[in-house]
Amino acid sequence: MNLEQDVNITFLYGNDQDLTSNTLGYIDPLPNITFRQPITTQQIYIRARKAGHLIVGAQSQEVNITQGDFMRIEIAESSTLNVFIQIIGWIYFLAWSISFYPQIILNFKRKSVIGLNFDFLALNILGHFCYSVFNVGLYSSPEVQLEYFHLHPHGVIPVLLNDVVFGCHAVIACLITIFQCLFFERGAQRVSYITRVIMCILGLFLLISTIVSLSTHNKLQTLTLLYFYSYVKLLITCIKYIPQVYFNYRRKSTVGWSIGNILLDFTGGAFSLLQMFMLAYNYNDWTSIFGSPTKFGLGILSIFFDIIFIVQHYFLYKEPLYHIVQSAEEDNSQ
Repeated sequence: MNLEQDVNITFLYGNDQDLTSNTLGYIDPLPNITFRQPITTQQIYIRARKAGHLIVGAQSQEVNITQGDFMRIEIAESSTLNVFIQIIGWIYFLAWSISFYPQIILNFKRKSVIGLNFDFLALNILGHFCYSVFNVGLYSSPEVQLEYFHLHPHGVIPVLLNDVVFGCHAVIACLITIFQCLFFERGAQRVSYITRVIMCILGLFLLISTIVSLSTHNKLQTLTLLYFYSYVKLLITCIKYIPQVYFNYRRKSTVGWSIGNILLDFTGGAFSLLQMFMLAYNYNDWTSIFGSPTKFGLGILSIFFDIIFIVQHYFLYKEPLYHIVQSAEEDNSQ
């Protein structure tokens, strides 16, 4: 910093876009500081009062300080608990990452995909594709990140490298399963008419949105387009398990549907929710759960379906027998 005059700095506080002189009780107020030649650095000591998140900005009459110049302070109840939270994060990341392989291995051993519902598979790959587009776009595009920071000046990009890797890996795993469906025994199974209609509507919506965004960027920002992809992913997460649940019910069997996939998904979902609650407790930030119920609700919904599959496999249809179920189109033609 090249100083031509003394520079007085005062600090502002908040947890959103609006910063004030009120520390909100998280820390002791920071004293004003003055830079005088030749001193160009100052040490600041921060004393925490309670757990939480706090944005600390600054203002000065002598120099221009923008909204992009700020500190983000995170005050935890326990540093040990933070380590445990990170371990939990790796557990559910690994559980979700390997959850695709029990089904792939089962298909390979049986040389058959009978029992795996094609509607679920079709919806699943579309959902993970949308998830990957959102993650890759927001993580790798400086232009999109500028749009995000324009909306959230003090925000943090909500996508990490492991999110990108997981999404792309999920698409690859789904493609492998689809290739198995092309070459292994599949009986009369096919993607239902209803699912084809749903996928066509969602695909058309994304295609039109993408064309509009690329041709008229000022009317539909790229960030908004990526949010459209994320909304499709959320919708698919809500409905993708229903076809497999109903398919198992009609067959009175879970033969061909890997319970290992479900147990790993249940493990990942349970540890993900546990991490959310532990983070909320450690940083006294319960609004991260109940203030944004979408992620929490989807986690609960996913676990709910996992429990249904577990009940079907271990209690309702324990015998390794099944009824051959024809597709809806074949039923109607008879």
